[in-house]
Amino acid sequence: MLTAFFKAATAFFKAVPLFAASQLNKQADDLEDEIYSLGLDGSPTSKLRIEQLARRRGRILEQIRFIRPADPDSR
Repeated sequence: MLTAFFKAATAFFKAVPLFAASQLNKQADDLEDEIYSLGLDGSPTSKLRIEQLARRRGRILEQIRFIRPADPDSR
């Protein structure tokens, strides 16, 4: 019974980072869509908003790299 608990706990702890990374990927995609739509406008306000969204997207991508490194041998 204890072995089954550890197997379930291990599966859970492996799945949590994947779920978090998928949520962050969705947020990054949404930001990219908003940046694209603002880029079509071209107003000064849109340019400022694009800069803000680009910084936020960079932070999200950094979090994704922290959760799931690109190189599987780096773990």
